[in-house]
Amino acid sequence: MSRPPRDRDEPAPDDDEPALGRAPSRAVTPRSLGHDDDSVTAGAVAPVSSASAQALATSLAEAFRDHVRRALGFALDDTETSLAFVDHYLRTARGTAKGPVAELIAAEAGAYYGELVRVLLGATWIGDGRDPATLRLLMAHQFLHFAPVDQAREVLRGDATPDDDDDDAPPLDTTFHARPTPMPPLADEAPPPDDSSWLVERLASLPEVGAAEYYTMTCRFETLQLVLELLATKHLGEGREPRLYTVDDYVDVISGRS
Repeated sequence: MSRPPRDRDEPAPDDDEPALGRAPSRAVTPRSLGHDDDSVTAGAVAPVSSASAQALATSLAEAFRDHVRRALGFALDDTETSLAFVDHYLRTARGTAKGPVAELIAAEAGAYYGELVRVLLGATWIGDGRDPATLRLLMAHQFLHFAPVDQAREVLRGDATPDDDDDDAPPLDTTFHARPTPMPPLADEAPPPDDSSWLVERLASLPEVGAAEYYTMTCRFETLQLVLELLATKHLGEGREPRLYTVDDYVDVISGRS
């Protein structure tokens, strides 16, 4: 996978700007993970329940399967190759779906994509169980979290100018967020670079892709796979054993306790 296209009139990003997607908005914080913490910033999403978030994602994904089946005559089978049909469906809706209709399509498509990620790669949903905009996936095998619904909204929008209805909406969070602080060293040596900065450097060396490829869910899934592989290689080189990450692990890192 490679870097997203940059608009001709858009200024070059700063050196410390993440190259994993667009700027985050509704940040994941200890409170958004269901834990009280005085350091939580204003504007965090509502306290989460993994069970209610999973139920919401399951419902939205099932509705999306039904809509695709009726529109395209194809039954999505929850495989990576099914994302080609998801992309076709979103391209068909692009430019015509506006306002609440576009938000619903993005919520359903993002939930289907997220469920595919959860089953194939391992992850846990978090969110308030009511608003699809609060849905986030916490990856299990690497410290990495992201917002599938926001990624689907960007794909649905494509490279078009945002709708007037979106003017008051928060910016989309399309980034794959890696661990922003270094892991403790395993021996008496300097700590390794933090995963987030390290990934920025690796991904910045890749060629840009065209807009037609970038604005697809297939591209997002391939990017996620690449990021997970890069992190696994980095941690293997640091002598770290594979492990599984829980919600509590995310709380510890995001709150600064780990």
